[in-house]
Amino acid sequence: MAASLKLVLTDAAGSALDDHVIVDLFAMQSSQHFQAAGDVGTEMTIDGIDVSTGPFYRVMVTPANHRMIQFFASLSDGAVVQSSATVPVDPSKVVSISAPTFSQLSAEAQTMLNQAQSPRFNNGIGGYLRGADLYLALDAYPLLKACFLNIVAKSALTHLQSGDSCLQHYQGIFRFEQDRIFVGTTAGLVEEAAHSNSLHSVSAALHDPMPGYHIVSSYKTFDRYGNLQLTFQRQGETGADYVADVDIDDAQGIEHIFQVLRNSVQGPTNPYDIHDILLQQKPPVDPKYDFKFASLLEPIVS
Repeated sequence: MAASLKLVLTDAAGSALDDHVIVDLFAMQSSQHFQAAGDVGTEMTIDGIDVSTGPFYRVMVTPANHRMIQFFASLSDGAVVQSSATVPVDPSKVVSISAPTFSQLSAEAQTMLNQAQSPRFNNGIGGYLRGADLYLALDAYPLLKACFLNIVAKSALTHLQSGDSCLQHYQGIFRFEQDRIFVGTTAGLVEEAAHSNSLHSVSAALHDPMPGYHIVSSYKTFDRYGNLQLTFQRQGETGADYVADVDIDDAQGIEHIFQVLRNSVQGPTNPYDIHDILLQQKPPVDPKYDFKFASLLEPIVS
């Protein structure tokens, strides 16, 4: 007799993983090692696992386009044991995203783009790319587009005492980065954030203001992982117009929410990680885009 392990693997959205995976099983009481590989939609069953020396195995799943995860399983002779796991994306394997069209964006998100004043995206004749043209230009920078969509989704679900969402107070975008945006706002949002039950005051020590601006306050949501942070800055001491440095912190959520073996990605917070973290929040925050991998792209015909 031998044991079987049935793996049920899904992505962060709960959909079929649809990836090629290598599964290694390491016996905890001996040196036995079993390996299986194949293309997996959602389920994969590994048969013929020897449990004569003990039932406990360390299971390591290595997908092609998602992060490596590991967990422990207790197997039983003659039985099929099922283990389910959510597998986050490997940001280094994402080549692009499939995002909503401009017309499918919320009115608030469209306003942010329609009123944008980002020097990085100029129209070549002394002005700024705005609206649908700016949104289309972001296709060449999928990390920036993903960050924008993450912030739009999280801000729409972060409410103030007035009943408004943070998103309803955003104006034009001044700067895009892969881990934050700088967006115009007013003193109204600053006051609302200071009195909101959804936010609490935090240090802004790790945030740099835009040239000519100075930081006045910073607030963050109470989420354990995937916190929305608003760091406010303004020109002068009495100006009514503010800029909010808006970012979402992963707080090492990839390692803690998922069973990731290790996180080797360095540098600024990756918006693809944030995408998967937001989907695990309650209620889930859906940024409304999907990932594209090299294997799913159409071949180039010369």
